[in-house]
Amino acid sequence: MKAGELIKQYRIKLSMSQVVLADKSGVPQSTISAIEHGTTPTWDNMKKLAITLNISVGDLLGTETQEVKN
Repeated sequence: MKAGELIKQYRIKLSMSQVVLADKSGVPQSTISAIEHGTTPTWDNMKKLAITLNISVGDLLGTETQEVKN
């Protein structure tokens, strides 16, 4: 699973809109949208999003888990 798909799954699991995630992470909403639609995130943005979603960068890279558990 790609990082953008995982970010979206974690974001939805936390009942967070892209706007809220952007506000909390400091990553622009337009960038989050682009990542969720397949753009490869920068390392800095991956770290910011992982911290905000309370997960590891490894989770986003798919090295620690392949699906979001409910």
